[in-house]
Order: sequence, then C-alpha cells, then structure tokens
Amino acid sequence: MDKWLSHNNFAKIIALIFSIILWAMVHLDSGTPIPPTTSLNTKIIENVQIQVVGFNEDKYVLYDLESDKVNIEVRGKRTDITTNFSDYKVKLNLKNVKPGTVTLPLTTELPPGVQLVSINPSNVTVTIEAKETQELPVSIVTTGKLKSGLQMGSPVIAHEGLVKVTLPESEIGEVDKVQGIIDITGLEETLKGKTVKLVAYDKQGKEMNHAEVNPSSIEVDIPINKLYKNVPLEVRTTGQLPEGYILASIVKNVEGVAIYGTKEALEGINSHSVTIDLNQFVGGTEMKYSVDLTPPEGFEKIEPNAVTITVIAEPVKQKLMNGIPITLLNLDEQLKAKITSNVDNKISLTVLGAEKLLEALKTGDITVTADLSNLGIGTHRVPLEVKLPKYLELSDSDKSLYIDVELTDKSEPTTTLPEDEPVDTGGNATHPPEEENPSESNGTQNGG
Repeated sequence: MDKWLSHNNFAKIIALIFSIILWAMVHLDSGTPIPPTTSLNTKIIENVQIQVVGFNEDKYVLYDLESDKVNIEVRGKRTDITTNFSDYKVKLNLKNVKPGTVTLPLTTELPPGVQLVSINPSNVTVTIEAKETQELPVSIVTTGKLKSGLQMGSPVIAHEGLVKVTLPESEIGEVDKVQGIIDITGLEETLKGKTVKLVAYDKQGKEMNHAEVNPSSIEVDIPINKLYKNVPLEVRTTGQLPEGYILASIVKNVEGVAIYGTKEALEGINSHSVTIDLNQFVGGTEMKYSVDLTPPEGFEKIEPNAVTITVIAEPVKQKLMNGIPITLLNLDEQLKAKITSNVDNKISLTVLGAEKLLEALKTGDITVTADLSNLGIGTHRVPLEVKLPKYLELSDSDKSLYIDVELTDKSEPTTTLPEDEPVDTGGNATHPPEEENPSESNGTQNGG
C-alpha cells in the first residue's frame, strides 16, 4: 500500500478526482436560472348541456328547469383545453330531492389538466312533482268502411282492455280517455292480433303527449261478420192428402233460418218459405220430407241449407159449431147496417179436422166477417170470410156463404122488410142462388 501511495501516477489520479468534485460544487451553488414554466390559457365553452343525475323518474316529474344549458370558463394548456368539448360535463344531482321548488348548485367534470374558472349560472331552480297512476279502459276507434254485406263486431282488446296512465298529480284529473285507431278499409275477414298505438286525451280532446301509457300499444282483434237476418221458416203445402185424411200438424226441425245479404236486401225480408207436395204422402199418419234450402234471389247464403219437415195426417172428422157471431167491417160512418138474412146475426158452420183439434175448438176460435167497403145505401149481398185455426177446414157446403145487409142513412128511420118477404131465421147465412155467376162471389178463406 505504501508503495502505491508513493507512486507519482496514483497521486495524479487522486488530484483529478478532487478537481471534478470542486467544479461540480461551484456550479450547483452558483444559482444558474431554470427555464420558465409553460404559460396557461383560458377559454369559455358555451351551451354545455346540464345532465340531471340521481332523479327517480318512476316516482317524480321534473318541471321548470330554468336553464338546461350553461357557459363555463376553464384554464389549462392549449393542448388540453382544445380537446373534445363533449368531455366537459355539467351535472345537477337530484338524488335526495323531494317534491317542491328548490335551487341547487351545479357540479362539473373536466378533462385532465383543465381547471374550472367559473360557471354561469352556477345554480339552477327546479320544480319537482310526484306522479300518480290511474287505470283506464282502452277505446278503439275505426276508420274506413267495410264492403257491402259485412259487419264489424265489437273489438276484442288484450289485457282485459285496461292500461295504466301516469301523469303529475296536478294533471291526472284531466285525462279523459285512452284511445287507439284502426283502419278497417278493405277488411274481408276477422283481423287478429293487430298492434295499436295508444294515446291519452284530456277532457278537451287534446293529446296528452307527456302522459305515460303502459303498455304504450296493445293487441286488438276486430271481428268481421257477414250481415245476416234470422227469419221464421214458413211451410206451405201443395197437392192433396189421400182421400179421408186431413193435416193434423206440420213439425219443422228448425223454427227459423239465417239469411245473408246486404243491409238493404235484409231490410226487405221477414220470412222464408218452403213448399211440400202432399201428393207425395204415401199413407199412414206420418211422413218426413227432406227439403234443400236455397237463398232467395239477391241474397248470398242461407243457413241451414237443408231442413226436415214432418207431416202428420189423421182421418178427417167433422164438428158442427153453432152461434158464431158475424162481424161487419168498414162500414161508412154516415150509414147504419142491418143483417136481414140472419135474425140473430150469427151462423152455424161445419168444421173438418183431426179429432184432437176439433175437440179443442171453441166458438171464439172462429172469426166470421163481412166487408162493407165502398157499399152505399141499399140492400147488398155480401160474402162472408171465415178464419179457422190452423189445419182446420170448412165443409164443402159452407165454403161459399153470403148474408144480405141493408144500409141506410143514420139520419133516416130504418126500413123494414115487407111482411110477405121470407126471412131466414135458422141461424145460417144464405148460399148463393144457382143462377148467380160464381165468378162474382168470393169463396171462404181457410185460416189454416
């Protein structure tokens, strides 16, 4: 070691090291200036949208936010300030705010390296109101027209036709209805599962655009039916039953039919008739007829398209009915009438029919009338019209009956018959004289 210390080169190295240390110490303590810090810029960012946070939109509605945009002044490096302006955020925290009017401060979120200088305005006033929900029925309005012969049924609405409407407490009383609109133009069949947008309207018929309707749309079925009319089925007969038999009853397997057609055509039809031929009756007391039904001209369809008609026949019986009153019809108000051929104004009739029907027949079931229309003063021979219950007939001898009626002016005394003129006092109407032209007399009408 002593050898190294006594060496000349070693001493030079040590001296060099101390020289470097001294140089460094002199320069560090000399106060050499540091380059100045980079300068900061300011900028005003306009119309920054206020973001509402923490607000319970399910329970409350926000009113009267006096300003929804603000201007902010910021400071920072030019490169920091000129970044995307969407990074500048202004927030209004309504997390714990209750209904009422309140003024609250605004907070900001700025990009890194940017400082807030000012915000204008720094506070905003808001009004908060509680919401209220009410359940209302949905009404469906249709527009357009269906084709002729079609009819729309009542709309079938999903969710039992009920929806919920939410509005501020101060407005919920104004809502009047919730309505959807469907265009039915061109529909030919039932419309199923049509999604319809719903709108709430106030009592003045105006849309309440800010009303929350839940659900906002609903499925609706629109039944489309063909126009039809139910009318009674009438059975008419032609031909004759075998000799010695008479109709006792006609039984139908349906009482009426449905006829489809236009509204105008349906208004003009009140029944539908079919005809059965009694000549086809082959004997016994009962026969079934199967009759195909066709819609009347001008109609589209008839239901059912076939019916079964049962004809019941029984041996013909007869019964004498006495004391049937004669009723005079359509007598001129200025005239008075007297039946001269029947002293007691009553007649007797022989009625043919099934045994059970005759047993039940009463005098009051038979109507006998004489029509005095257009007859003036004088004596007239007037035909009688007899109406019987269904399936009963008059005997041949009673099918053409007449009475003599004398018409006089009410203001004059009644003219009596001469003593030598014969009068029928047997309670029967007279039969027409043999020489009278049959074409001039009317036969008895059977009410069956």
